[in-house]
Amino acid sequence: MAITQGRLPFVFGILVLATLLIAAPEAHAACSSPKNICKHFDDCLQRTSDPNTKDADGIRAGVKAHNGQLVLAGAEVCARDLGRKQQWDKWARGCSKLEFVQIARVELELGKIYCDRYSQ
Repeated sequence: MAITQGRLPFVFGILVLATLLIAAPEAHAACSSPKNICKHFDDCLQRTSDPNTKDADGIRAGVKAHNGQLVLAGAEVCARDLGRKQQWDKWARGCSKLEFVQIARVELELGKIYCDRYSQ
């Protein structure tokens, strides 16, 4: 009986993980413009030549910490700096914080070409 009780948390954890993995693609479908978000992240991450620009650092820190709020904050600051805040608001409509982390992570790790493919 002790073995059965020890497996219950493991089985429950597997079920929760499976639910999250199945729900993730559904959440991705709600994001209105992941390809534009991908391009925006690329534009923001390329802005490292100006030492006063911290939005790329915010995006990177958010991806590293798996914190969608940090990624979103960096992307919004970048959108303001680039003069495309209204566009960003349209692109980001319906996206979850998890999606921001996933898209930025693909951009950081694989590059824009793969991020565009991921986002289609």
